Amino acid sequence: MKPRQDGEEGFLMLNIEETQELLSAVAERRLQLRDLAVLMAVLGHVNWRSGRANVSVRSLAKLINVAESNCSSSIKRLRAEALIARGVDRQSNHSFFMLNPRLSWVGSTQRRGHLYKQWDELTKIPKLDELDEAG
Repeated sequence: MKPRQDGEEGFLMLNIEETQELLSAVAERRLQLRDLAVLMAVLGHVNWRSGRANVSVRSLAKLINVAESNCSSSIKRLRAEALIARGVDRQSNHSFFMLNPRLSWVGSTQRRGHLYKQWDELTKIPKLDELDEAG
């Protein structure tokens, strides 16, 4: 399959097991239905080469017709459930979202390894001794 002109494929793979967990989070009230709409909006912006969604909170809010503050709250809950992470591109200094590669991925199996590495870097919590060395 050839990529579209904008460098994005027309599909993204979802892990069925993880999707079940996502629905359980809604049933248990850890996530709201609006959070799923935000997640779907992020999914719609994922670039198949990078695995990143280069989209702003403002654009997401406008796309699903909610206030930015509500969209930000949804993103906070999605991050707490480890479904998305936020990062900043070192070269362009632009922020992006990344989906947890256990939930969804783009590209080949080899590409998934790269996505897991990116995810780990974005979600890594520094250990106390690393904080001491940095400070």
